Amino acid sequence: MAREAGAQNSARVVPGAGHEKRRTKTRSALISAAMRLLAEGRQGVGIREITAEAGVGFGSFFNHFPGGKDELYSTAVREILDAFALTIAEATSDCSDPAEVFARSFRLTGRLAINNAALITPVLASGTELLVEDFPLRTAALNDIAEGIESGRFAPMDPEVHLASVGGALLGMIRLTAHRLGAGRTPISEDDIDLQAESVLRMLGLNAQDAADVVSRDLPGEDEINWDALRLP
Repeated sequence: MAREAGAQNSARVVPGAGHEKRRTKTRSALISAAMRLLAEGRQGVGIREITAEAGVGFGSFFNHFPGGKDELYSTAVREILDAFALTIAEATSDCSDPAEVFARSFRLTGRLAINNAALITPVLASGTELLVEDFPLRTAALNDIAEGIESGRFAPMDPEVHLASVGGALLGMIRLTAHRLGAGRTPISEDDIDLQAESVLRMLGLNAQDAADVVSRDLPGEDEINWDALRLP
């Protein structure tokens, strides 16, 4: 009898586990579809188009995202930013100079916008909210700025004010690149990105010579950066 009861209990557990697995798969498919639509600038499509892109039933959408499209896209952007924050942290892990950490992050992001626009364009959906909302990428940037101020590399100023200035410059550069690519125009060059990185460092408090020196330092090779973490599903 005990063995029979145990077998019945096990049988009841399996469907529950299978159901949860299907839920996870459906949610993941919806988020992946949202990422692709953001990258293509098609976030204005309706829920029926989103579920079709995800390959899931229309009725399942609100089971996962009762807040509608806004909740879905917010979740997708957060996942992209979380992965990006980890990638940038790895790419700057060997830097001890706060100015180089910031410059390298800026320069790598600019190059990503040029060479792999689909991986970075989705962040534009959140715009300047990235500078004020509690995203890991924002937290990391504020920590880097605070360290730069404490070390004397950056001018003493409210870190959030610093971030508003330099973050606005970075978002503007990404937006301009996306616009030019979308219009079939030549994107900004890597030299332009580096010159802007110098300008940003001067905004943070470095003099022109120090800013030029920091930006002249080598970047990690492509094979040293885990961009695969940002690949669209």
